[in-house]
Amino acid sequence: MPFALPPLAHRRGLLLAVVGLGLGVMGFALFAGRVAALRSGHATGPNWKFPSLVYSDDVVLVPGRILPAEYLLAQLEARDYHEVPGHPLGPGTFARLGETFEIALRGFSEAPDPLRNCDPETVRLRIHEGRLTTVQQMGDVRELRGSHAPEGKRAARRAATSALPPRLEPVLIALLFDQDLTWRTWVDLDRVPEAVSDAIVASEDRRFRSHIGVDVRGYLRALRANVRAGGLREGGSTITQQLARSLFLGRQRTLGRKLAEVPLALGLEAALGKRRILEMYLNSIYWGQAGSYSIGGIAAATRWYFDAPIESLGALEGATLAAMIPAPNVFDPFDRPQLVRARRNRVLQEMVAVHRLTAARAAALARQPLTVRRGAPPLDRFPSYSGFVRDQLAATLPAEGLAVFTRMDLVWQRSAETGLAEAITALDGGGRGRPPLEGAFVALEPGTGAVRAMVGGRAFEPGAFNRAYQARRQTGSAIKPIVYAAAFAAGRHFTPATVVPDVPRTFQTDRGPWTPRNDDGTFHSKVTLVKALERSLNVATTNVVDLVGPQQVARVAGRFGLGRLKPVMSIGLGSNEATLIDLTRAFAVFGDGGTLVPISAIRTVTDHGGRTLLGAPGDRSAGRGAGRVGGAGADLSSPATRATRAIPEPIAALMTGLLTNVVRFGVAYPLRKTYGFTRPVAGKTGTTDDYRDAWFIGFTPDIIAGIWVGYDRPRSMGRLAVNTALPAWARIVGPMLEGFPPRAFASDSQLEWHQIEPWSGLLATRDCLGQPVPFLPGSAPKAFCAPGTPIGPLENPDSLTGEDSSGVAAPE
Repeated sequence: MPFALPPLAHRRGLLLAVVGLGLGVMGFALFAGRVAALRSGHATGPNWKFPSLVYSDDVVLVPGRILPAEYLLAQLEARDYHEVPGHPLGPGTFARLGETFEIALRGFSEAPDPLRNCDPETVRLRIHEGRLTTVQQMGDVRELRGSHAPEGKRAARRAATSALPPRLEPVLIALLFDQDLTWRTWVDLDRVPEAVSDAIVASEDRRFRSHIGVDVRGYLRALRANVRAGGLREGGSTITQQLARSLFLGRQRTLGRKLAEVPLALGLEAALGKRRILEMYLNSIYWGQAGSYSIGGIAAATRWYFDAPIESLGALEGATLAAMIPAPNVFDPFDRPQLVRARRNRVLQEMVAVHRLTAARAAALARQPLTVRRGAPPLDRFPSYSGFVRDQLAATLPAEGLAVFTRMDLVWQRSAETGLAEAITALDGGGRGRPPLEGAFVALEPGTGAVRAMVGGRAFEPGAFNRAYQARRQTGSAIKPIVYAAAFAAGRHFTPATVVPDVPRTFQTDRGPWTPRNDDGTFHSKVTLVKALERSLNVATTNVVDLVGPQQVARVAGRFGLGRLKPVMSIGLGSNEATLIDLTRAFAVFGDGGTLVPISAIRTVTDHGGRTLLGAPGDRSAGRGAGRVGGAGADLSSPATRATRAIPEPIAALMTGLLTNVVRFGVAYPLRKTYGFTRPVAGKTGTTDDYRDAWFIGFTPDIIAGIWVGYDRPRSMGRLAVNTALPAWARIVGPMLEGFPPRAFASDSQLEWHQIEPWSGLLATRDCLGQPVPFLPGSAPKAFCAPGTPIGPLENPDSLTGEDSSGVAAPE
């Protein structure tokens, strides 16, 4: 029998049905994708926004790393750990016996960290002579207290990370808000105690686990209640409908919005399932106000109303939170405790009705007073640092819904903020009628470029101008090490013993003749490069610029990350401008073997779904911190963030040796004599014309730190950097390194040290006293200083403390 086509009308109907089905599938796919983006933090809804969470760095506990007892105690104190006698009593406590520490670590589960999320555990540490020698992991804190090992997701996570070293957890230091100012942090449903979710489900949607997103019986019950009350008392919306409202519709109460809830709720049920719906709902609820911040989600509500982590809540607290949901600004437990207690007790009865609580238990709980404790609103604890983080993120990522793990050392940041404020206040003297003296400080980690501390002003406020990375000021003599590095790298056989003239000389520039001078008004017929750098001699340095060429000096400076210097004759005296963080990074080149390592305040960034958005996702914690201060973690891995060669490694070693001489014999000598900074340190001061800016950049094997002191509107301080920036630097960095064992620079092994008469450049004899000077192997002079050799003044180090200023208005 031949095949017969159906009638035309039937074919059209079939085609329309297929098209409709296809459009429906496409529409659901788009809807499901939108819901997935909302859940993972890639998108926002009317009441679905999360500020980004900014965390400090952790402290990895790996044998062999430098970890002085003083530093460990400061890290514990900064994290609010409490010392107890005997043995730790629970997470957040520790005990100490001599060189042995027993610490009950809190673990970390607040946000997804690629370096691992971990449960509480107890560790036993032994510290000897400033180094962590032994790390013994003793098991889960709950196991030690006699309970059973955790099951499910927590047990799997522990098994997956058991090979990783323990760590002191990151600490929340800031929330990055948009203009909405909603305090909300994501919390997995696994972390919400069952009694709490039971209370909220019983109160808001007792048939939640059985309906399909819309509860007809609930509508009818709400309608009867509203008729009896003579007004709107119950809304009848399911938890799924309330979530649909938060994600897509907003809070406006209109008939159109109510009708739109139904298809959206059905779609959410199909796209998510009950567990994820409840998880998102608990994170979406509006729970009142904390000052100027809206409280969104159960994690923030728990912190504000109970000042406790979510895991510590029980049925009583869950019922209190559930009681507030219909009108949280009305049912505020701080303002109307009796009203909220009555509603809480109603929720307890509803839990009995759905068999989530026994009547006896509910009655016992109902007799309890309303127990709430006001928590702290979200504060930006370190606005200098978090502002820098925000700016680093701004170019690539939104400031919403992220977990940002920084490289900030919690102890060093606190020390830097306190130390800078005290140092600037001491320098300022509280003079009336003058603007306040200001300052900025930056600390970087050698080898990684990690920004370990940053302070943008003496009393920094959120959103203020950050002088550490936003202020460009003339560098003064702090730029001179770049000049000498350019000379040694120029291939013209310069050595520290090379002599140059230091006599008055006029240079022709685009702005006319220019005659540099030395700040103390003295000149020398000739001087070695080592002494010219130690004494910060302007005329000799300008002669070096002339020999190398200002264009070449500018090119070398560009390789140090200082790419905007004008190639003028005064380039070596600091007539160009730079930011503090860039100048500090430039000095890091010397300690980092001649490589320019990109700076970053960020270790890694994830969304609340755990997806890594920035930073290497692989774990490197096993190697972090060994032999270093803190360990900065994974490097940002884009090509633009890779280290580049600035100068050859031997030249970097030579410059490190010469800059240690600046501290031992030159303009920075008071760092040792007056301020007691006797550990190996290299650095250089810088003062600009008329004493308007003062700098000191110094580095040790543990830290590269820079400081700037001056007025926001340039004016004379009347003092050199040796009297302003240098003591401030010592006041900050000294306490930061307390307990750290002094270490020689690794690059010292690449150098030969010879006793040189530092003005003539000849080997010292009994007839001409010398000082130790570093040389690359085979480059030291061969001739000895003989009687009658013209030499410069043989001054005591005590007299070499003033000449560090450019001392002249240099042409641009």
